[in-house]
Amino acid sequence: MKGDAMLSSHELYPLVLIWLRALDAAPRPLATAGLAHLVVALLTAQSLRPSALMRALLSPTPVPARQRYQRLARSWGRPWLTSAWLTPRLVRAVTTLAPTPQRGPTAGLTHLVLDSVRCGRWEVFTLGVLWHGRIVPVNWAVLPSPWPSGQVTPAVCRRVREVAAVWPSDRPVHLLADRAFPSQPLFRTLRAVGWGWTVRLRAPLPVTVDGVERTVRDLLGQARRSGWTVWTGAEGRGRTALPATLVVGRGLPVWPLHQRTEGSQRARAQQQAERQRVKGYDYATVGETDAWVALCATHTTWHAAVCSYKGRYATEGSYRDAQGGWDGQHGWDLEPVLAQARTATHAAGVVGLWALGALVQTWIGSQVVHGPAPVRAVAAQWTVTGRLSVWAHGQFALRESSGRLHDWLEQTLRTGAARLATVVLPHAGLSPGLAASSMDPS
Repeated sequence: MKGDAMLSSHELYPLVLIWLRALDAAPRPLATAGLAHLVVALLTAQSLRPSALMRALLSPTPVPARQRYQRLARSWGRPWLTSAWLTPRLVRAVTTLAPTPQRGPTAGLTHLVLDSVRCGRWEVFTLGVLWHGRIVPVNWAVLPSPWPSGQVTPAVCRRVREVAAVWPSDRPVHLLADRAFPSQPLFRTLRAVGWGWTVRLRAPLPVTVDGVERTVRDLLGQARRSGWTVWTGAEGRGRTALPATLVVGRGLPVWPLHQRTEGSQRARAQQQAERQRVKGYDYATVGETDAWVALCATHTTWHAAVCSYKGRYATEGSYRDAQGGWDGQHGWDLEPVLAQARTATHAAGVVGLWALGALVQTWIGSQVVHGPAPVRAVAAQWTVTGRLSVWAHGQFALRESSGRLHDWLEQTLRTGAARLATVVLPHAGLSPGLAASSMDPS
């Protein structure tokens, strides 16, 4: 357990390198080494800002800052930072390292979360695997913001098909998405690839119940005022309707102990007042419907649908980690970095580096949470609340300066790489040329 101090960049580099070699993350040794330098710089600097990354880049001899910036700028156009190239590798890694739930109504299912985050002039759409309350992105697309008309749904469906093409056939998938994404093309794509889903519906969307065409808003008037109401019906109307379980309700507001204080109540009241103030926006629904949740699911019970949908909120925490962190100061600065990106290729490369870094850091954090007693004893000193996310646990482990996690951290990274090396890469024939073709997100 004892070591000299936290892992230095020079000690971290060979460990990250064996991870990338196990993933076949780049087609040539020099490219793999360059990618390892980027990932090590991210894990060391804990920021995607070019200034932080260029200072953390390893170099055998002193290199002027301008040259380091140029080296970094060339990296964003590399095909092995694109979604098409990394998706098979990330899918392989996450399905190897992340366990599936063994209890509850969702036992045996791997949840994929579809969501988007706006960063300056870009909207980043991600498909991420749910892992201990956070996601690891395995596929992404970058589109201009505001959303371009007619491009979002095709881009989202393409994300699903790309992940499904390399997903292990023996691992059932269940997709989660909020009310920005439901559409007939998406549901048909999910059915074609054999995935289940739990997707929140908007009030105006058409549904079919007992052979009668209605809207989701109509169901709200028939639902119980507390708890959940279930209909076996279909999403859509007429011959295009897709059979599904419709779950409508408001649930019971049960707050964690740390959110039952007067300060938390005031914050919720202020948040609700702000929501009421912005009702003029096109995406906002009528106040009466805001408190309701309407789900379209392939689950057969409301309990399973609600339990699955709770996992969707993990993507918001992961976006917060990638931007400002839990306190606005310890994140990876994704938003200001992408706000400066001039092209979608540049932005997609930054997201690719975020995905690789999140994979390694989440693995470290998961091993802290479920690690031996001495490791958990060290982690208990990091916060008085014990509410650190798995991503934050990984960050603190990498920054632990006492030296008590030095040897354990090195062994943990070697263990993860050894597990990855035992799994055959799906569709290993993907070429950089194909990866480069993914620049078109449609």
